[in-house]
Amino acid sequence: MSLTPREIAALLLKCREDQGRHLLQQLVPRMSLDALEQLVNALKMAADRYWLENVSLSFVLSGYVLLIGELSGNGSFYALGLMTRGDALRGMERHEEALPFFDAAGEEFLALHDLVGWARSRLGRISSCMRLNRMSEALRDAAAAREIFLQTNNLIRVGQLDVNTAIIHFELGQYEQALRYYDRAIEAYMLHGVNVDRLIARALANKAMALAALGRFHKAVELHQEACETFKQYGTREEISLARQYLNIADIYTAQGRYSQALMLYNRCLPLFREHQMTFAEAEVLLQMCLCLLRLNRTEEAYEMASDAVAMLRTQEGQDDSLARALMYQARAAIHEHLFEEAALQLQEASTLLLNRGLTRLAAQARFYRAELAFSIGEFEESKREVRYAADAFAEQEDVPLLAQAMLLEAHIADVRGEAEAARVLCLHALDLAEKQELFEVRYRCHALLGKLAASAGKDEEAGIFYDLAIKGIDEIQSRLILDERSSFLEDKGAIYQQAVELALQRGYLEQAFIYVEKAKSSVLGDYVRNNIDIRLRADEQVSDELLEELARLREEQAWYSSIVYETVNEANLSDTALMRIRTIGPVRAREEMRERERQIERLLEQIRLSSAHKLLQTPALTNDLVVFENWACLPSGTLLLEYYLTEQDLLIFQLTCNGIEVERVSGARPQLERLLTLWRANLDLAAQAATLPEREREFASLQENGLGLLKRLHALLIRPVVVDMQRVDHLIVVPYGMLHYLPFHCLFDGTRFLVERVQISYLPSLTLLDICLQRGARSAATPQNIQHSLVLGVSDQLPFVREEASVVARCLNAPCVLDQEATVSLLQARSSYSPVVHIAAHGLFRLDAPDFSFISLADRQLNTFEAFNLDLSLCSLLTLSACETGRASIGGIDEVIGLGRGFLYAGAASLLPTLWKVDDASSAELMEMFYRQLLQGATKAGALAQAQRAFLLRARASLHPYRLHPYFWGAFQLIGDPGPLLA
Repeated sequence: MSLTPREIAALLLKCREDQGRHLLQQLVPRMSLDALEQLVNALKMAADRYWLENVSLSFVLSGYVLLIGELSGNGSFYALGLMTRGDALRGMERHEEALPFFDAAGEEFLALHDLVGWARSRLGRISSCMRLNRMSEALRDAAAAREIFLQTNNLIRVGQLDVNTAIIHFELGQYEQALRYYDRAIEAYMLHGVNVDRLIARALANKAMALAALGRFHKAVELHQEACETFKQYGTREEISLARQYLNIADIYTAQGRYSQALMLYNRCLPLFREHQMTFAEAEVLLQMCLCLLRLNRTEEAYEMASDAVAMLRTQEGQDDSLARALMYQARAAIHEHLFEEAALQLQEASTLLLNRGLTRLAAQARFYRAELAFSIGEFEESKREVRYAADAFAEQEDVPLLAQAMLLEAHIADVRGEAEAARVLCLHALDLAEKQELFEVRYRCHALLGKLAASAGKDEEAGIFYDLAIKGIDEIQSRLILDERSSFLEDKGAIYQQAVELALQRGYLEQAFIYVEKAKSSVLGDYVRNNIDIRLRADEQVSDELLEELARLREEQAWYSSIVYETVNEANLSDTALMRIRTIGPVRAREEMRERERQIERLLEQIRLSSAHKLLQTPALTNDLVVFENWACLPSGTLLLEYYLTEQDLLIFQLTCNGIEVERVSGARPQLERLLTLWRANLDLAAQAATLPEREREFASLQENGLGLLKRLHALLIRPVVVDMQRVDHLIVVPYGMLHYLPFHCLFDGTRFLVERVQISYLPSLTLLDICLQRGARSAATPQNIQHSLVLGVSDQLPFVREEASVVARCLNAPCVLDQEATVSLLQARSSYSPVVHIAAHGLFRLDAPDFSFISLADRQLNTFEAFNLDLSLCSLLTLSACETGRASIGGIDEVIGLGRGFLYAGAASLLPTLWKVDDASSAELMEMFYRQLLQGATKAGALAQAQRAFLLRARASLHPYRLHPYFWGAFQLIGDPGPLLA
């Protein structure tokens, strides 16, 4: 029985190449011309279909078509085989080898007087010429082929050739010409009218890329989104096309400074490219994410990501332009990491690759990055020469975003060379470009430099306007970032805020200076709470169960390795197998595994939060000046708020009351504070050791004298300069700054008494949290009836007085006391939503290297910052963390407090009572009993803590153990948030 052409084609797809060739040699001589034509068309269609999925098979199929042409003597079949072989070689990135096949195919078609066939052979040839940078040949072929297709009314091919011509002009940096050809292609498709929606969508997407290169971002995003709507209609068939649109929109958001929106889209398309093993596209995404991370000051991650992309592209043949681009991004990350020699080598390799290919557009970018490198190492003449060349190239190419960046760098070079007027003119030109194209990053940087130049010229009013615009620009970018991305973004902006603060003070604008200090804190927590932005982790349409399960697995593994590293495992409760596993792993390996899990958790959390933050990213939440003034108005009579700010050398103390503001400068205070705080931490560490010794009274004699001396000197720097009459102050609110977040202000000593003996004290990370905490305090005020719903947890592992403390607190609150194995995170999650007071007495650990992984050890697992965010503490008036160092935090951004505390504040607690250092558990139990008794007698939280600490000091002075006067025993607790009463 004879086989049909379709059946023969199916057999050829399944058999080995030698078997297929043998089969054809037997069958072709016996087949009719019509049957051969059907077979050739089937093989050609299969070769085209497998061109992306399996190019090696496409290559084999092209050989079959060639063989049929040879065996049949049919020139048309042979020409088609040559063209198919050229396409297969093109798919393998073997473009030099592909061109002779396209040329031979064209000659065969011309010999047959088949002009349409010749025009079809030009399509692949154009693509290979573009890859080989033979642009003039590509343009010549495109024009000739288009004329033939136009004469035969093949409008689809006409449109495809117009798209190819547009791409050539785009690669040459001729963006306006590219736009004209894209419009012509869309017109051709629309004239054809049938099944052209996807072709139009692709043309619109390409047109959007040209618009973006010209800086017309708004229109570009519109076109990409229009293309997205078309591709969505085709489901999985066009999921890669849809992913490419997300990638292109993300690139625009990156250029504009919308980094969280960009990262959200990159995270959306990256898994698809990986799933389809699209190495080039995956590398492209990694490079763009690298640029986002650099702008967010996450330089180490950026360098790793760029290095991964470089490694991927080195395995791909014919990707010199992409590899060069990856090397340039790697060099930029290396510059930020101060790896200048590496950056120079990477840029040199990139330049060589680009020059060999004649890619002038990318070569100009390489020159620009070399200018950035030269500027970073102080070689300003070299930087000026390189950036001038790059700027000219960008201007010729009409690449507005890069031209704006280049002109701003030129302005900085002129500034450091003392050419102030040239710097101003260049900066104004860059600003003009940035404002027209919504380049938010470039815009605020221009405003900052113009402010600096105006201030240097003595034009204070003009400088003030520019600095204010710069900070508003930073606010605008920051408002579109999620959580810790805001903090990292601010890390290199401190100088701008400091210059703005100093200028405002110099001009006598005290309120404006204070607003800038508040804005420097980034206020992530306040913005999220104030705008009801939900970042709790839960499965929804944006976050899958699989993601949350992966997160749970990583957390469990991280906690396991953490328990080994920090020796929090109770070996008495472990099996022999578990003990053997711990001892086999060891602390060094465990630390490596722990940190790897933590990196994975951070990446996954960012991905989840980006997926869930769509509403936030579309509708920015800003803490404006009015919020600061509204909180200022919340200060009652008799309350003084002291907000501290550190410049490079000086200390500024902002003193706010309901009547106004005063500012005091303590010149040269910063280095003194750094030294004194270091000595104070050392004193505390020695006190912790001495407290465990039998002869502790003798040990504490010198420690106490030294500690009081340090606290007296700190008092002289931080409190004595205050001009407000402290005798009229009942309540002091302290808003620390930088290293001062680690200082117990209530322990400061004036030579006679501690500060807490004179005034009640509470703390805030930022003034903008005051109204939020006060409102929560009023809303969650307890009654004698519901106070019994309080939750008291105690885990006594190696802490003998914890059980006593928890029992005493529970009796005071008339609430159940949950101890040891029953004191679990699960119970806290279940009960916290209706508990007016939550008191946790357990072991805690502060992680300076990873503050979000600081934790409290409960019976079932560690409770870290991430889990604290997910609690519901909306009815919690007071959360006490009677554990070691639960109040310590790391400072991110300029002054963003990162640690356990912010998790509990976000979760809804009105007040926190954490500890600044490893507490003495016996003293803690005593202090907590006095605190809760005062609280339940109607005292405010700030008043109850002050009275408890004063009573502790009275007992210590009257006792046989005066060493307990050392703040180590009584000063670790600090009240953060609402200072008001617990009871309604």
